[in-house]
Amino acid sequence: MASPAFPDPFQIWREALSKLENDANALATGSMKSQEVLQSLHQFSSVWLSMQQVFDKTIEDYLRRANLPSRKEVAELAVSLKRIEDKLDRLLPPDASGMSAPRPARTRRPPGAASPSEPVAPAKETRRGARTDKG
Repeated sequence: MASPAFPDPFQIWREALSKLENDANALATGSMKSQEVLQSLHQFSSVWLSMQQVFDKTIEDYLRRANLPSRKEVAELAVSLKRIEDKLDRLLPPDASGMSAPRPARTRRPPGAASPSEPVAPAKETRRGARTDKG
């Protein structure tokens, strides 16, 4: 099979990425055997966890002072609201699908309206040429 005129850039990228991953894995595997590296990683994760807890506490205190709900409170409210909506859905009749019932035909006309059997009189002209609908 002949090689293509232009090299495949994606194939080059895949090969470079595979080599990088293999080198990183070899380095990580070799360094994990060292006790100092493991202790450093343990200390780093402990410090990170402590910082995260302080940050969460600070945000919680700020939201409480600003009289704003926390993420947990909003999630609890959403669950409660969903439960109420489900109860309301159970109270609706099964055939009610959100569509309102058709309105009955309007048989009574307001006072002064022409009946459907009477012809509508043409509009009269006033002195200035404007038309009015008054008879």
